[in-house]
Amino acid sequence: MITNKGKMIMNNTIRLSNLFTDPALKFAFERAERDNGAALVIPAPQPPRFIGGAGASLQWRRNLETLELA
Repeated sequence: MITNKGKMIMNNTIRLSNLFTDPALKFAFERAERDNGAALVIPAPQPPRFIGGAGASLQWRRNLETLELA
């Protein structure tokens, strides 16, 4: 989610219990997550963000490659 000032708010999380296939381990993590609230979560991955001229340079290179392929 992006606020009106352009700052990202982390509201997507990945539960650690979803990363395990062993039922005993998965249930143990589910119990820990349930009993301790959101203590065992990691933030969802975010795409890279280019600041300043880096993003413009990348877009320029993509446009140049598109023209060369045409």
